[in-house]
Amino acid sequence: MAHSTIMLAAAGSGKTYYIANHLNPNEKNLIITYTNQNVANLKREITSVHGEIPKNTQVLTFSSFVYRWLLKPFEPILEVGNKMGVITSGVEINKEPEPQRKNGKLNFRYFKQDDYRHYIYNQKYYSSRMISLVLNQSKEVKKIILQRLYKFCDQIYFDELQDFIGKDFDLLLTLVKDKNIKVFAVGDFFQHSVSKSNFTSNKPFMKKGKIYITKEEYKLLFKGDIFIDEVTLIKSRRVPQEICDFIKNKLKIHISSSSDVKGHYELLDTESTISEVLEDENIVKLFFKDSRKYNCLPTINWGYSKGDTYKRSCIILTKTFEGLFEKEFSCDRLTSSQINTLYVAMTRATDALYFIKESDFKRLKARYLILNESELV
Repeated sequence: MAHSTIMLAAAGSGKTYYIANHLNPNEKNLIITYTNQNVANLKREITSVHGEIPKNTQVLTFSSFVYRWLLKPFEPILEVGNKMGVITSGVEINKEPEPQRKNGKLNFRYFKQDDYRHYIYNQKYYSSRMISLVLNQSKEVKKIILQRLYKFCDQIYFDELQDFIGKDFDLLLTLVKDKNIKVFAVGDFFQHSVSKSNFTSNKPFMKKGKIYITKEEYKLLFKGDIFIDEVTLIKSRRVPQEICDFIKNKLKIHISSSSDVKGHYELLDTESTISEVLEDENIVKLFFKDSRKYNCLPTINWGYSKGDTYKRSCIILTKTFEGLFEKEFSCDRLTSSQINTLYVAMTRATDALYFIKESDFKRLKARYLILNESELV
């Protein structure tokens, strides 16, 4: 029997709900996600199911997990650059480490990995370098770190699996493949490369030559004594079937619905209907970027809407998707990142989804700018 599970889910299929109902309140559980907003959502759902957060269950961000479980308890034996053993007071989240080069020249303020200052600033770990510090420890130290997890944790849950990239993914994969730890990781493959963070790494989703991997190739990364579940959360509870069918037809992403809402999508093509929707405060307007520039509130960027649910939303299309409603439209030459970002935006609405072409919005754009474009920084 597999010791760990990778669950590949559809957008809006109830990943948070499933975790809350799956966990055993009598076990020692760690539930890990990326953002504080997701932590709040998980805590709310768990409390709804169990009446409270179970005594031995912790819900925390990935950064908090790394600091509190993989670094802080082992500081006396950590090798941090040229220091053996450190004492820290937390995680530095306001200052980024100095880059190796600035303006094409070597940066004299940069510290190499053999200097403890590569990882620590004013007795705090650089958030972006904590994972590297864990992975760079000796086999003996990493063994001790894992043994503590074995002792104090029965089950680890990872939410938003597709957001684990770069070194974060390396660490997650280490835990998933460790037969002494039970891991349950859930996410939507087609939301990868749509992150609310500033991470630039595309590992593991991009191969050499900047070619994105397929879902089948992604599954192979977890080969071994690991169960891949593609059935349990295959249907979206949020997205109506009519919109799911449109997504399948246009973006070639398989998604189906368990919603009993009929649903509706529509391309707005007259000035009156466009203005009516843009000025309706009950409809969330989704821009590819720079949503803060517009006064047709509420507004949000496509990628930043990830994890949100709206009753009605309106997507202002980019030039790339100008022909989305045309019969001959094809996404074959588009990147996974382009397709997935629109997929995220299209899977937020529970009832109605409206679209506006970029060319149509441009004619009315000046009306909705907070400032004149020449004044925007």
